[in-house]
Amino acid sequence: MARSALALAGLGVLGGCVFGGRDPVPRFGNALLVNEVVRILNVEEPSPAYYRERARLEGLGPQLDTVLTALVQNENADDHVRANAAVLLADRLVPGTVDLLRRQLTTSSSDVLRAQAVRVLQRFAADSAGAREALRAAVTDRSSIVRLNVLQRLDVEDAPLVRTLLAREGDAQVRTIARQLLEVLEARGAPLVRDARGDLRTSGREGAPQIVFHPTWADSAARLEVGGLWVELPNAQSLVPLAQDVEVVDEVVPAFFDPGRQIIVYESGREVRVRDLRSGGTRSLGPGVAPRVIPFTDHIVFVREVPGAQSTEAGGSVVDYDVLRASFSAGGPEPIGRLRAQVEPAIHRGASPVRWMVVGEARSGFVLRAPGFVEPFVLPGPFEAPPVSN
Repeated sequence: MARSALALAGLGVLGGCVFGGRDPVPRFGNALLVNEVVRILNVEEPSPAYYRERARLEGLGPQLDTVLTALVQNENADDHVRANAAVLLADRLVPGTVDLLRRQLTTSSSDVLRAQAVRVLQRFAADSAGAREALRAAVTDRSSIVRLNVLQRLDVEDAPLVRTLLAREGDAQVRTIARQLLEVLEARGAPLVRDARGDLRTSGREGAPQIVFHPTWADSAARLEVGGLWVELPNAQSLVPLAQDVEVVDEVVPAFFDPGRQIIVYESGREVRVRDLRSGGTRSLGPGVAPRVIPFTDHIVFVREVPGAQSTEAGGSVVDYDVLRASFSAGGPEPIGRLRAQVEPAIHRGASPVRWMVVGEARSGFVLRAPGFVEPFVLPGPFEAPPVSN
């Protein structure tokens, strides 16, 4: 308390009422403290100087949190003051911040604050169902800036939400970003949607190649399918056939394009292959299933069951898989670790969870995860060197 009092006294020496010209000093907290907090937070683009000044507030205790909370809720305060107050509350891990920002997303008239609320809530999304729900609800926000911020913070499981937005979105920029995001999410394991013929196909820009899966056998109760896979090229009468024995579970097709949509990675007969659509050349990466892209790299990831590493447990079994990484362009795969999956006969008739795994986001970066994994598998980052072979 003594340290807080000294810090408050130091702020009071500076004095001055600065509130963006929109309202007199609000009727909460110590006026000197409020004035100085507002002065420091009243910036549109935070700079190193801003953070140095903001650090002077860090010695204050609950009285600062009270001021910040009130500023966020004050519709007469400057938009940037409110947005920066929200960030500072989150940085200080003040209890109730998630609920406060959830309310602002639905009630505030400030586009700036709502956009900032989306960015801040993403920090809590991994541990807070409320934060995740608020982010998903904000996809219908009236501001295109808020909707763009939401799109940047959705994960693979939100692919249906992105499709819903695309169906009604009128802003051209938001539509473009949403379509690009959907392409990325599908490469990370999002289920595909059926066309009028009942085939599963990728989303994509008009005039771009599309991957199509045509089921020839299906167990609808278990959501299992086997069928053919091909690429539809724009303005072409012919198709590029890829495989006839592709296994699909829960509409997750084990095939995807590279970012340029010139290379396709796919599974055929439990073997992973890479085909260059320009040259027609195909290279095999050997036995494996469930290929996915590693975001922000030129690598893919897939898994290969470890022979003899299966153990029986009550209600099912646990299977070990080697996790392998390979380049889009050349070379063979390299092992980067192992994951374990619980296989249960009651779930998709005993199909392995690797069939519906996704490349999701976590605090540690990107991970392979699925209901049924013993724990998520952390993927190497874009600047990590390949592991050294023994």
